Amino acid sequence: MRLLLIAIAYCLGAAVNASAADIKSISRLAAGPENVLFVADWKSARVHAITLPPAAPKPADTAFNILDLEDLLSRQVGGARVTVEDMVVRPGTAEVYIAVSYGAAKAPALIVVSGDQRARRVNLKAAKSTSAALRDAPTSDYKFWRDLPERSFTVTNMKWRDGELFIAGLSNQDFASTLRRIKYPFDSRQSITSVEIFHTGHNQVETRAPIRAMSFATLGGKPYLVAAYNCTPIALIALDELKDGAHIRGKTIAELGYGNTPADMISYTKTEQGKTDEFLMLVNFQLGSSIIPVSELEAANARPGFETMVPFKETAGLNVMQAPLAGTIRLGNLDENWFILVRRGLERGTLQLVTIGKDLSFRLTDHLSEYAFQQYSAKGDAWQLRNIKPRQDMLLKHEGFADHIKASE
Repeated sequence: MRLLLIAIAYCLGAAVNASAADIKSISRLAAGPENVLFVADWKSARVHAITLPPAAPKPADTAFNILDLEDLLSRQVGGARVTVEDMVVRPGTAEVYIAVSYGAAKAPALIVVSGDQRARRVNLKAAKSTSAALRDAPTSDYKFWRDLPERSFTVTNMKWRDGELFIAGLSNQDFASTLRRIKYPFDSRQSITSVEIFHTGHNQVETRAPIRAMSFATLGGKPYLVAAYNCTPIALIALDELKDGAHIRGKTIAELGYGNTPADMISYTKTEQGKTDEFLMLVNFQLGSSIIPVSELEAANARPGFETMVPFKETAGLNVMQAPLAGTIRLGNLDENWFILVRRGLERGTLQLVTIGKDLSFRLTDHLSEYAFQQYSAKGDAWQLRNIKPRQDMLLKHEGFADHIKASE
């Protein structure tokens, strides 16, 4: 009996003892309930829950137009070169938390940025936090392509939903692709499920390569996790199948393009003419971004899943729309009208933190079009004045160019 009590105490201690001061790396972030921010540390195979101090509500006109984010972040770590690992919006506020690694040692730092172009490094040593150890984390010292530690894929994506943290990544098991479920506040309980899919581009069942981006959707009244993998099969996984110790197969419903790594996926809604529709936005490192209507997921889920290869260079399974979000590294919902994203401006090479409207999904000042010329006027053109100018004026104001708005008459 005494040994049993000692074992229970050990498990509970493993769940909550380490503090944020012990963070050795940051791979992913997730916004939790109230003032909680989850931080995944792959080097120590733990997830930390940091309690943030109170913050002011987000002003209605909040915009982010930070066009040299790299310099802003670098100044918080003594001028060292930084790599953005993840970004998350603190819900209901104008605060964006960005995880970086910096310097030759790739030390971790957490930086909070606001729309007024101010940044502040979070003092992890002083942060109030609890943590949970990730069971069966990878222990191999193997490095992919000589410089990517296998262990760095312990957590490849992390999302909060209905009292639970869903964590995609790798384990140390033969079937390495893993989904973990951890309730918060943390205790010793943790669910680990290994996941396989049929890969429509590779023509094989895959059990090792992890989920790279994920979100959630309710289909036919039932909650699902929507998972995107490298090269870009999309799979549905029913949440009620994610049980501790289970090995399951996700249902592959689409192939969205070869030679690609998904960067991020979020759910959002748009309301037009009184009708609200649900979507997922998938952003990619190599391909363009895809707007996925949840109605398309519903239709795909009603059909049999893919069990044969999709021909090379073809896509199949979902009718998606393209969004002009090239260079996007991370994406979030600032509010019901605006995305916020970390992106690499491909024309000039600058790292940026900017907001983009959900209706058009682009920034007017990214482009040099006929409308940008000083001599251009829509005067006398009723169609331009009715359909184009109001949106352009809204974007100019949001992007910090209100002085460029031209009179209608």
